Amino acid sequence: MRRIDGARRLAAVLLAVFVLQGCVTVHAPLLPDEKYPRDWGELIAAGPECKGLEGTYQNLGWANDAGGDTRPVSLLAVLGFPGDAKTVSLSKNTRRVDQNGDAFLTLQVAALGDAAVFHEREGCFCIRQTLACTQIGEKYWSVPNFGLGGSQSNAYFSISRDRGLVAKLQNYHADVVLGVPIFRMKEPWVRFGRAEP
Repeated sequence: MRRIDGARRLAAVLLAVFVLQGCVTVHAPLLPDEKYPRDWGELIAAGPECKGLEGTYQNLGWANDAGGDTRPVSLLAVLGFPGDAKTVSLSKNTRRVDQNGDAFLTLQVAALGDAAVFHEREGCFCIRQTLACTQIGEKYWSVPNFGLGGSQSNAYFSISRDRGLVAKLQNYHADVVLGVPIFRMKEPWVRFGRAEP
């Protein structure tokens, strides 16, 4: 049974890679596009090894969807962690810097409230002074003789001129159902205000 589940998962991963090749963009450096809310301020680079992102932010922020609608969003949820802390402190642990100056790191996340709860987000990189956290959420499915698919979430972080935390989320889903490929991707912008010291 485990061998079959492993084969299905591998098939779903290979399918997702095949379908998404050329469809998913790495947003580094993070630059505003036509959907970026201009009143959020100019984006600036996070600096070498993304040191400029370290600090404390409001956990409650705002997401701006494709239609221009805004909705509340949690920084902890964006990073794939549970909790409803008022503020979230971010720091990084650089593991290695390559010859291009890009860093492989672990994002350290402290949910601050009555007590601090610490999390670590693996799979983060500082690429062209943009923090990229990949594979935040992954799901795969398969049904014999019907189809298979998978979904993944990534987030690309920078800061605004007023030191707010800004991210472009990348949520995509790829399926093959009865031999027909289906691909969906949403890329909302989100913003979290800097918390007072």
